[in-house]
Amino acid sequence: MTADAYCPALVRLPTARERLPTVAVPTIALFTGALALGSFATWLSLVRQVPAWATVGLHTIAVVGMFVVLHECVHHSAGRLTWVNAVMGRLATPFVSAFGAFPAARHLHLHQHRHGREHLTAWDVRGPAWLLPLRWLTMDLWHVVTYLRRSDARPQLEVAEALAMLVLVPGTLVAVVGTGNAWSLFVVYLLPQRLALAALAWWYDWRPRRQAPGTRGYPEAHRRCPRLPFYRYPEAWQAEKAEAGPAAGEPAGEFHRLTVSEVRPLTSQAVLVTFDIPEELRAEFRFRPGQHVELRAVVDGEELRRRYAICSWPGEDRLGIAIKRVGRFSGYATGTLRPGDEIDVRPPAGGNALAPDSRHVVGLAAGIGIAPLLPMLAHALAAAPRARATLLYVNRRSEDTMFAAELTELARRFDGRLRVLHFRTDERDQDLRPARRPLPNIADALAICDERYYPGRLSAGQLRELLGRRLHPAKVDEWVLSAPADLAGVARNVLAEHHVPASAIHVEQFH
Repeated sequence: MTADAYCPALVRLPTARERLPTVAVPTIALFTGALALGSFATWLSLVRQVPAWATVGLHTIAVVGMFVVLHECVHHSAGRLTWVNAVMGRLATPFVSAFGAFPAARHLHLHQHRHGREHLTAWDVRGPAWLLPLRWLTMDLWHVVTYLRRSDARPQLEVAEALAMLVLVPGTLVAVVGTGNAWSLFVVYLLPQRLALAALAWWYDWRPRRQAPGTRGYPEAHRRCPRLPFYRYPEAWQAEKAEAGPAAGEPAGEFHRLTVSEVRPLTSQAVLVTFDIPEELRAEFRFRPGQHVELRAVVDGEELRRRYAICSWPGEDRLGIAIKRVGRFSGYATGTLRPGDEIDVRPPAGGNALAPDSRHVVGLAAGIGIAPLLPMLAHALAAAPRARATLLYVNRRSEDTMFAAELTELARRFDGRLRVLHFRTDERDQDLRPARRPLPNIADALAICDERYYPGRLSAGQLRELLGRRLHPAKVDEWVLSAPADLAGVARNVLAEHHVPASAIHVEQFH
């Protein structure tokens, strides 16, 4: 099992992952300050007739401030409210670009983040040295061209807004020139904007690509943790100095011989294998939800190793893993292991860690993918009384559903804070047509609402519908995908369409 961390280099930094406020006051303050500075510089230039060399610098600083606000809104970091990010982003965009539109800029920038260090164009990072400054000055124009080339695959309303801004802002500038104020327009708007774009392109795009990997700075920190607000970076770097323990995916220790205490069937193809942890090894085998252990055994004369997610609750004296029969090792484990047998187990490692203050976590699981997800959701709900969780759980039929009884019990225990949406690909499944039976009390009647059953595999259309209502990105702090690559890929694409940042998505890849 491997894991895509919430924030690759800062995964264990709580300061880097605290829940956003409804409205980020520092971002509002920066927007207000930049607007005030730009207005003051304009007043100096037009009313007081202050020389251009004295005001262009002030205007340039104001544009840089507006760029930071725009960048925060692109990553939905100006607050939890979607409309706040949308409005502030649209207000800031004309200050930063004479050609761009906020939704188009958001799409291009998030596309770049989803593809790592890949740049959308080579316009401002490669080329003859003498030509680069000119390219930096016109960076926004080239990005508009890049967006228009992709417009066939973009939503119609987004493209319409991009075209409208491409006509409206330049048209307004032409009208101002027609009134005889071309010089004032150049000094107050165009020149500072171009200088700011050139400085940002040099500092944020060109310069970081010529630094050593991991060099500390705003560009590197943002690349690692895109949704972290700009005003939290000093705290993040300070917290990174703290001891964090083994990195995700690294072995935490050597193998130890553990005794199997129980082998319990979960389905016809899967079992729950539980190990007793000796007193002297309990500290080494202490785990957090979402971690895995590696098993080692000799099968038919060949040494085999396999990683399995831990599905026990933290603090238990025993360690349990779910194993589904899909290969040689799992065939050996499900068919041969019995209570009293011994097997080599490596201590827990890797895994995703949910932010302790996440208010709403959504998990997507299919089949054996429920193993790491179940303790993660249960622990999150138990640790935070106001937290909520939604589980989208895909199986063929009820007989293939692992931990079905445990899920029902958790839904009852957390009294409405855990909602489970079951998707059954076998439309003849009995859970899709529950028998009518009397309900002993009102509590049982209400508990039924916490688990719902839907026919068919979870589709991109159904996920889009959920994202448009109950699971709107503004209402969800973190997503955990623990499903086969095809289903996880569909989910990630839909989440990307709805501008969910990659940093808010955990991916559990399992065998």
